Amino acid sequence: MSVSGMKKQLHKASQLLNERLMGAEGTKLDEDFLKMEKTVTVINVLLAELLSRTTDLLQPNPAYRAKLSMLSTMSRIRGQARTMGYPQTEAMLGECMLFYGQELGATSEFGGALMAVGGALLQISQAKDILDVSIKQTFIDPLQELQRSEMKEIKYQLKKVNGRRLDFDYKKGRRGKVAAEELHLAWDKFITSKELAERSMFVLLQSDVDRIGQLDALIAALLDYHCNAQRILLGLQGDLQARLTAASNKPARRFRSKKIQVGDNHSGTVGFYHQLSAAAPRSSGKQFMVVPSKPGSPISSYGEKTPGFKPVPVPPEVPCSSTLTLSNKVEFSFFLRNLSVFTWFESNIQKQKAFYCLTSSLLFL
Repeated sequence: MSVSGMKKQLHKASQLLNERLMGAEGTKLDEDFLKMEKTVTVINVLLAELLSRTTDLLQPNPAYRAKLSMLSTMSRIRGQARTMGYPQTEAMLGECMLFYGQELGATSEFGGALMAVGGALLQISQAKDILDVSIKQTFIDPLQELQRSEMKEIKYQLKKVNGRRLDFDYKKGRRGKVAAEELHLAWDKFITSKELAERSMFVLLQSDVDRIGQLDALIAALLDYHCNAQRILLGLQGDLQARLTAASNKPARRFRSKKIQVGDNHSGTVGFYHQLSAAAPRSSGKQFMVVPSKPGSPISSYGEKTPGFKPVPVPPEVPCSSTLTLSNKVEFSFFLRNLSVFTWFESNIQKQKAFYCLTSSLLFL
């Protein structure tokens, strides 16, 4: 900066201090200019807030926004195209439902419903991606261009008007010490700057048609997105209603436990009791022998009182008892308490005779 420029800046600062601290009056601007300046200030603040809130609407997670901004900057530096988009919450939920629907399988009604809902949410996320692109092109980009070009130019012109006004007022206060030509030149510069700024503000304030058109584009994009989302969700609701009806009309299945078949060389566990083969090693626990019933025994007395009961004769060649391993006293007492209430039948399993207890579903060979 030259010496004359530094002196001019000092003169402006001196005049500003006189007005702020000493109460000196400067040159008054007309009311229309002040009103337009106030309106432009409001529009400048409005643009910054509007762009920020619109971005929050489209991309609500600030951490992801910062990450995408950093990746976009790095891609521009490297000369690469930006490939990563904002992760929509609908897409995250849809992918979760699709994954677990596939895990449940096609035979599961709930799994099929999850896959249907997940697919619909992915379609909604794609519609939201289209909404992001549309709003950015028709609303955000024009406002950013307005902020970068016209608003920046008007702000610069208003700053110049204020500086030239201070310069003129400083020279006017020293009229006897400043040449008349210099004072007249300062006045001309001030008036020229004022007219340029006033014209720029007037043009900006007369562009309401463009601003309303941008708002209309915003609402049109939102309406298109919500219409697509409504269409997708209505189709999903119809599909879910059909699935619900089909699942309600499906005959109920009853639970049937499958019996475990134990081979000759293996030991299996049924209830509280361990079934052992003849060659199997004895357990270290307590053992109890089941012997054929005799007259007066609990099983015999129970069978004699049961209508239609026929005692089952045990052939001599068939082992009349088998070893049951009871691990503790509780199982032993349980067996003794419930022995009298069992109903016993004879059956053949793999060419071997066996006694089957219907009540407890235990098999004693």
